[in-house]
Amino acid sequence: MDENKENSFRLGDIQVSPSHNTLAAGGQTIKLQPKAMAVLHYLACHHNRVISNEELIERLWEGRIVTHGSVQKSINALRSAFSELIGDREIIVHYSKRGYQLKLEPQCIPSSSPDLLAIEANSSPAIPKPRRHLRVALWLLALAAIAGVLLVYGLSSKPRLVLSKNHTTVFHTIQGYTNETGHERNATPHPDNKHVAYIREAFSTAHTGETESEILIRNAAGKDWRIVHSNGSWFRLAWSPAGKNLVAVEVKRRDGPLLGPNFFEKPNYLYSFHIFSLDLANERLVEKQLLSQWQGRIFSVTWWDENILEIVAKQGPNSGNGRYRYSILDQQLKLMDEQEGITNPVASAVQNKITAVANSVKNRVQIHFLNEGQQHISRWTLDFPSVDISWIPDGSGILVYVEEERKLFTLYLDGQKVNIPVADSKDKVFSRPRYRPDGKAIYYTEEKRSSNIGLAALDGTKTWLTDNTDLNYAASFSPKGDKLVYASVRNNQIHLWLVESGQERQLTSEAIPRKVGAIIWSEAGDYLLFNAGTRLYAYSFLTAETSLLLSDNEKIEPVGYFPAAKKLLILKTNRDTRNLWRIDLQTGQQKQLTFGSVGSAIEYEGDVLFQYVGESSLWVVRNKDDSLAQITPDLGANNKLLQADKAGIYFISGGACHESDIQYFNYTTATQSTFLARGNNIVATTSFNASRGALQTDCYVPEANIVLLK
Repeated sequence: MDENKENSFRLGDIQVSPSHNTLAAGGQTIKLQPKAMAVLHYLACHHNRVISNEELIERLWEGRIVTHGSVQKSINALRSAFSELIGDREIIVHYSKRGYQLKLEPQCIPSSSPDLLAIEANSSPAIPKPRRHLRVALWLLALAAIAGVLLVYGLSSKPRLVLSKNHTTVFHTIQGYTNETGHERNATPHPDNKHVAYIREAFSTAHTGETESEILIRNAAGKDWRIVHSNGSWFRLAWSPAGKNLVAVEVKRRDGPLLGPNFFEKPNYLYSFHIFSLDLANERLVEKQLLSQWQGRIFSVTWWDENILEIVAKQGPNSGNGRYRYSILDQQLKLMDEQEGITNPVASAVQNKITAVANSVKNRVQIHFLNEGQQHISRWTLDFPSVDISWIPDGSGILVYVEEERKLFTLYLDGQKVNIPVADSKDKVFSRPRYRPDGKAIYYTEEKRSSNIGLAALDGTKTWLTDNTDLNYAASFSPKGDKLVYASVRNNQIHLWLVESGQERQLTSEAIPRKVGAIIWSEAGDYLLFNAGTRLYAYSFLTAETSLLLSDNEKIEPVGYFPAAKKLLILKTNRDTRNLWRIDLQTGQQKQLTFGSVGSAIEYEGDVLFQYVGESSLWVVRNKDDSLAQITPDLGANNKLLQADKAGIYFISGGACHESDIQYFNYTTATQSTFLARGNNIVATTSFNASRGALQTDCYVPEANIVLLK
């Protein structure tokens, strides 16, 4: 192909315009970053061979010191654009340890020749009508012929999957399995259909605010056998295919006792893999192996066969996700080659050496089914940001659970989905569903949540503002501190409640469909803004009405609301990255204000004060011109900002359920001091007012039991 970057070309249905950095297909156009287009153009010019990472870096980055990750970033951008234009079709092939090559041969479009779309859109006097009609007719005949060939090829080369489905999807009863008033979770049924391994949790007697846990195995008669105890937390359980071994993942903080990560910090735990060889009949531990420790984050663990584990994880907080195989016999860990289209795996499950991989792409999950040779059987996209997956025992597909949506369904290898109804309990958390090996029932964990709103006052006293067994959360002070609003689940409905002068009343008349995230007030105190999932709502005290302000594909969080100007300040989350946006509700215009990973952010007099994740500086985005300025470099990293005034800012450090006292940083003197000391740091602060104190809820291990859906 001609290396002239002014010439456009086609890749199948996609028209590529290097001079404009655009891809177009089906009436849709996508703008690429120049470097991504440069990579595509180079691959097109050399489409007859595999191009290595080193060659791309040498030719396109022109001596700059970059890593293979820079190439991968451009490749991922191209694949994402192709997917958006024409769906999940393979355009760029990756050959392990060799490089990349275009699967389609580019077709040049001379600059002097109009393309078919241009001919159809504009009648040209140079082309007489009869010839134009003939040309269009010939194109249609050619397309019909091609479609016929593709249809015949598809029917002959892709036989329809024949699936044997021997399991239940319609259930009629729910019964308790553990039935204790305790903290039992993560039921993992044994292949023999008689035993179930599970985890029991409790608050630690040695470390305040920490948990300790044990693994138990229950037999068919309901008798429990405790096999191990941990001062940390058991995280994942999985039986080997023959049921001879149980792998359990134990997690601790890298630098000491297990605590949650600090605010906005990427998790960086220290994991240990324990393998228990068990004699279930005699309740005897035959052998225990402790594998090497893993630092970073574990997403899932499954068995490839009796001697090999497959792990989806990241090594260290800043690395990418990968699929790993660990051989127990050889004690060797191997990073698996990247499969086409699987660039960000978040979970995998294996049955009879057929692998289901959940891959996260642009806040959606793709499920890839791979055969023993790691070749694609099928691939399906789900419109959810995260899912839990496990195999249906008969091997016809997987059980998928979306916790945020409380949706449970089967996804078969041929793409068919069957919904499984689940009771919609707003104050309960449903998690870790697993089919019983006979396919006739499903185990899951059900956590009962309840909490009350406490006020840590400036004089050091603590009072309860709510006193009930409901789930009360997301409490927020009004600007003057004389009122507060919180979300509450009562009679299985979510509503906002107002507390004023010691009295409370329900605000919202219509139930809120999903869990409320954060609640903020307008500066005048006449509006409330709150998010529920990917939607943003406003409540007006003037009309006592709730209205939908914004619906987005990404998770959104309110920062500021200016009803008179009809403008919003929000945080948008894309995977692990959050950024500030300003939105004009009248025009619909959206403007991104930051380009990084924002942690905490608060609004003060129209400006936005914020910190980037992992950085100590405090920054401000000015309302008057959206300019960015650093206020101080010395605030400390990963704080939760609470409130600001002209002289300084109030904040807490630590993390959820291990919070510091309320701190104050003075801008002029660059000094930090304790503003409000709290005797109990095992709390979660939701709001602060310098004249009233802190609104908080106590942290606790929620009541949880294992339930059986039959």
